[in-house]
Amino acid sequence: ELYQAGKETLERLREDELTKQKASLWSSVFTGISVVANRLTRPHIDRNGSHAWYDLLTTIGSYSNATLRLPELGLDLHYPSGTVVAFCANLLTHEVESWGEGDRICYAMFMRKAVLGHFGKDAAGWMTQGMYSQKI
Repeated sequence: ELYQAGKETLERLREDELTKQKASLWSSVFTGISVVANRLTRPHIDRNGSHAWYDLLTTIGSYSNATLRLPELGLDLHYPSGTVVAFCANLLTHEVESWGEGDRICYAMFMRKAVLGHFGKDAAGWMTQGMYSQKI
């Protein structure tokens, strides 16, 4: 549901005179991407999404040692370059305190309720096991 809502929103943006030029360059169904380069990520929750949605973090670089902390789950995850993590950033506090030597870049891809809502798309709900067996 969320993928379809993002896809339809992007199609609408590509049809609109005010947004079609920029939207034609956007290739993701995510409504936003943040780039974090060589910065600590203090403990935070991203409030503009939905509890049922997952954000996608992709990290790259020459850094030597990083840990993605998810305190509510009691997890400290090894976070080397090339890692992709999907989790509910609207529900779980997350942080990266340090990354050792070298450069670290994180691409955080997310959906925004306001963008989908502007185009009349309802917020997609929780993923269920039954959805895996449906044909797309």
